[in-house]
Formats: sequence, C-alpha cells, structure tokens
Amino acid sequence: MSQHLIEKLFLPDGSPYALSSAMCARSGSGKTTLLTRLVADARKNPKFKETRFIYVSVKEEHLFGPDIEPISDIGEALKSMRKNPITVFYPMDAEYYEGEVDSIIEGVFRLSSEKRKKDEPEPSFVIIIDDANILKGFDSRGQPSPMVKKLTIAGRSKRIRGMFILHRLANLPRLMNGNLSSLIIMNISQMDNDYGKKIFGIEFDSIIGELGEYRWAYVDLLKESISKYNPIEPAVFKPKKKKKSRARSIFSL
Repeated sequence: MSQHLIEKLFLPDGSPYALSSAMCARSGSGKTTLLTRLVADARKNPKFKETRFIYVSVKEEHLFGPDIEPISDIGEALKSMRKNPITVFYPMDAEYYEGEVDSIIEGVFRLSSEKRKKDEPEPSFVIIIDDANILKGFDSRGQPSPMVKKLTIAGRSKRIRGMFILHRLANLPRLMNGNLSSLIIMNISQMDNDYGKKIFGIEFDSIIGELGEYRWAYVDLLKESISKYNPIEPAVFKPKKKKKSRARSIFSL
C-alpha cells in the first residue's frame, strides 16, 4: 500500500490533508476489512509512531487481531489510548451510542491538551466512527452534535483526525463539505454519484461500475482526483507470544 496514500488518509500532522475523512459503501462491501488493512499499514510507518487509533463500533466487531480486547468503559478507553496504538471501543448500550461517541471525542481533546515534559513526545489521534450514519444529524440537511462539529472543524489544529464510516455519501452532513480532505468509496449507488457531483463537484460515473467485488477508490478532495485500487489482502495479526513464567515449581526446590 502506498505510504503517501496512508499519510493523506490518517496522519494528524496539521497539514492541509489532516482534515477528517470518510469511507462510504453499502453493507457487505468489505469496509471493515479494508479499514483494518489501512490502519495496519499505517502502524508500520514511522511517522505514526505516536499516533493513537481508536475504533468505535456499535456493531461490536473488529478485525484488529486477538490481542486487541474491546473496551466498553469510556475511562478505560481513554486510559488505553495513553499507551496503546489501537483501542477498540464498544458502547455498552446502542441506545447511548451518540452520547458515548461525544464523550470519546471530548476525552481525546483533553488528552491532546495535557501538559507534557519537554522530552515527552506529543501524541496524535485518529477517531474512527463506524456506522456514523446512525448518529443524529448525519444526513445532508442535518446538524451533528457539538462534539462531532468540534472534531470536524477544530481537530486538525489539535493533531486529531476523524474518519466517519457511512453507508451513503448523502449521510454526510453539509457541515463536512469543505472540512474533509479524503474519501474512500467502495460499492456506491447512482444516487451517491449524483450527490458527489452536486456537493464535491466530482464525477463518479466512470468508476461506479468498477467498484464491486471489494474494489475501491481513493478520492482526493483537495485535488479533485480519483485513484482506483484492486481488492486488498486482509491484514494478518499474529498473537503476541506469551512470556514464559519465571515461577519455579515447589517440587523443584
């Protein structure tokens, strides 16, 4: 995978590309598999050494490997982000998904603003919100919550990026027009093409028919260009080897 593409998608470095991004595709298109591979490739890039990824999923599923234990307590999730490169958060009750997403965003902004020692590296954060389309305000005329607005508008200056995973481009609130730098699209409909043309000024006609069977495209919203990609190989996470216990048997004494 091109590291330049990975950096434009995820690197929270304050550059013009450090705005939030979105991934849009119908159910069953392979969004989770693709996302996992992209994040895994980002973790191999030294520029992401101090970047913390948090994946928020109301579906309670992830593919980041057996060593990533999902967390359902916001305090524990924020504690995890202090030391772990990837944190997976499952809401305790889907009914409160919206409020918990807001609390996660608020907590990440607090972490980013903490005072640090001079020799302490400054962390950056990527908040990935799956099924963002079920959040209040996620439609073309909606107003998202104040915390989602803060993530979208103020995140870049705080080294925080958002990635919103949706089923349709039309689920994106108008607030995000001009506040996104990148799109990942997979299997989309003609209605999404019409929306993309109207809102982003980009024609998807030439690629819609080529995006089935797990093929995908990266849309550079700053340059208004599209790059097509074949299906990717899923990321493979090997379980960490357990340390051998140094405890001696009482029978060997």
